[in-house]
Amino acid sequence: MLISFVKSTACSRIASALNDFLLKNALIGRFFMAVILALYGAFSYANINCVSTHFDEKAFVKYVIDGDTIVLSDNRHIRLIGINTPELSHNDKKTSEEGAEKARSTLIELLEEQAQIHLVYGEERFDKHGRTLAHIYDEEGLNIQSEILGRGLAMPLRIPPNLSLADCYDKASLSAKRENRGLWASSRYKPKDVLSLSGSEKGFYFIFGKVERVTESRSSIWVNLENNVALRIHKDDLNFFNKNDLMSLEGKTIEANGWLYKRNKQSRMRIRHELDLKLLN
Repeated sequence: MLISFVKSTACSRIASALNDFLLKNALIGRFFMAVILALYGAFSYANINCVSTHFDEKAFVKYVIDGDTIVLSDNRHIRLIGINTPELSHNDKKTSEEGAEKARSTLIELLEEQAQIHLVYGEERFDKHGRTLAHIYDEEGLNIQSEILGRGLAMPLRIPPNLSLADCYDKASLSAKRENRGLWASSRYKPKDVLSLSGSEKGFYFIFGKVERVTESRSSIWVNLENNVALRIHKDDLNFFNKNDLMSLEGKTIEANGWLYKRNKQSRMRIRHELDLKLLN
């Protein structure tokens, strides 16, 4: 039996020696393999730890609002960069979205014994609600966003210019997606064929469909899918795309993720980064 899940170079050398041992000692190998797999499961999320070489500030957590927002002891609201968790119920929303309570309880669990955290601010430091945008780490240097994504409890969120860890967060999310962990086990978060959309959908979705045409306006590039669905790439965000690739998408099938909204009797989604578009064929 081969230990194919070990990723790093150092671990691979250890794995090679361990493979030889297990092959030569089948009875012992069968016993220890269960232990190894259990340990791998326990540390699988930490394998993708989006490390930082510096921290901007140490702070203390006061309480957790939801899966992607916390309040510090000085009452600053921190919006976690790079993740989007399902919405909890609030005044104008009677029920929480699927997975919202689990995301919040997990963030509480992660921060419960680590009241002191490290902050790394985003290039854009505040959002439109006045919340501070930051990556957060526990005292051991574990990136909390990558842990939440690795458990499948959040979707990756890429909003320029705060993209310093976008690739790392994407890898953490893809790991959870491949294993159907957390949200990815639910039909709500599976990619939806645009042909199945009613046109009334609003909120964060993964969708896929065939590109009918690609057009360019004064402000945006529009990738038009079947069933009157349009993806908008604003020219402010074009630096994060290959324009030639966008213009050559006609006739191809793609997957996209972002917020669906209705405008001019059309379902639309703004795409901010090339990682939010995937060529399927």
